[in-house]
Amino acid sequence: MKKILFIVSLLIASQALYSQKVLDEIIAVVGSEIILASDVQIQKNQIKSQGYKGDISDCEVLEEILFEKIMLNQAKVDSVEVTDDMVESELEKRLNVFIRQIGSEKALEEYYGKSMGEIREEFFDVLKDQILVQRMQGEINSRLNVTPEDVSNFYQSIPSDSLPFVNASVEMAQIVKYPETTVEERERVRTKLRTFKQNVESGDEEFETLAALYSDDPGSASKGGNLGMKPRGTWVPEFDAVAFKLKDGEISAPFETDYGFHIMQMIERRGEMYDANHILLIPDITAEQLTKSKVELDSIRTLILNDSIGFPLAASKFSDHERSRNQNGMIVNQKSGSTIFEMHQLDPTLFLAIDTLEINQVSKSFFFQSEGQDKGYRIVKLINRTKPHRASMQEDYQMLQNMASENLKGENMDSWMRDKINQTYIKIVESYQTCSFGYPWLEENEGADNIK
Repeated sequence: MKKILFIVSLLIASQALYSQKVLDEIIAVVGSEIILASDVQIQKNQIKSQGYKGDISDCEVLEEILFEKIMLNQAKVDSVEVTDDMVESELEKRLNVFIRQIGSEKALEEYYGKSMGEIREEFFDVLKDQILVQRMQGEINSRLNVTPEDVSNFYQSIPSDSLPFVNASVEMAQIVKYPETTVEERERVRTKLRTFKQNVESGDEEFETLAALYSDDPGSASKGGNLGMKPRGTWVPEFDAVAFKLKDGEISAPFETDYGFHIMQMIERRGEMYDANHILLIPDITAEQLTKSKVELDSIRTLILNDSIGFPLAASKFSDHERSRNQNGMIVNQKSGSTIFEMHQLDPTLFLAIDTLEINQVSKSFFFQSEGQDKGYRIVKLINRTKPHRASMQEDYQMLQNMASENLKGENMDSWMRDKINQTYIKIVESYQTCSFGYPWLEENEGADNIK
């Protein structure tokens, strides 16, 4: 099926490279939206800059833009809301990507010959239109509900030799025990952070220097503790709670997250976004404390093996890993959002722990280190294992449900697009009327009128 919509990812460079509009002309009108000859060239540059090696015609690109414009027009007709704060937040995210790629804000300004303020202003409206289009697309498919019958019908429609090949995968549950830090160690860390705060506020030290020397966050320490301009929700909730209480230049009192203890220095707040520095200190853990957590976990495992308690109940009562604890120990694949892991997605320690297990067996306790650098021990129960195979309703229902959902969305979008083309005022210049479009943009209909 032809792709319904191509949404530009705001590769700013290609728009800037095609800034001349001397020979520009309007080549199409969709409702209240116009399409310029330059828009087609900009889009072609965007596609090429994304690594596309094949040939692409102006007709194909124009149709992609027509898709976008009819959605944008309908979004405005339906009063789909996109606030300036939402646009600012997304713009900052994308600009940060470009800044990382090019090296610095200064390099980005030199590349475009404009200040960051001018760059933001130039691309604000472009991005707002893109978000409106995405919102409209979401609205169109928001009421779709894929039933088991839909999944079954979709599965039956695929020839057996065309069914997708599924890699070996596993589902697992875990119980995690982290060693408890002593009261004295926690207070030592807080005191050290209070001293940092006092030294910066008195002018004796620079926050960035202390972060570079002492912070346990490897991602920001090399940048003087700087986190960059990010929207609310990027970091853990405790960060946002502290950040939105601070004034520019102010330094917080020490506060705790799952990663350890922090102080934060607010650089700048801009709506729902903020730029801050922080210093992270992780309390020291002794070998004795680690051993104690392993002994405790071994005792829990013994209770499970003796059927004194079920694994799900033990996980919900005893595990120190919040997310899996709230799901009876089930480990969620962060990349897919499901509980299924392909074997190549497992880290080496987890792979070795479950490699020889039978279904429903529980591993021995083993040491691991979380993404947040927390050290601890865990046991893992193998819930399910599949071998490489052709997709089946029994083993791969979730995957097939997702595929059926995407197929239904495509069909729904196709129907919506044809209906709106018939209802929307459309003009296309004569030079493009020989195009072989996939949709009836050129046909006489209720709202369309082509330039002759």
